[in-house]
Amino acid sequence: MLRELEAGGELAAGEVLDEAADSAVLTGLLARQEARTAPDPSTAAELCQTAVPLIALAVHPGRHRP
Repeated sequence: MLRELEAGGELAAGEVLDEAADSAVLTGLLARQEARTAPDPSTAAELCQTAVPLIALAVHPGRHRP
């Protein structure tokens, strides 16, 4: 999909990857916010574990570039 968007001239590869990183961070932060209001510590921990890979993906996007 990245190559198709880039080839079509709609977006540069860097723009697509920046948008993907932004989406990953936002999703991770939303999971963390939900963890703050979780009814018990176990649920909060589970939500935080869900957020970690998303935030890590955004911090190290170069590892996932084609």
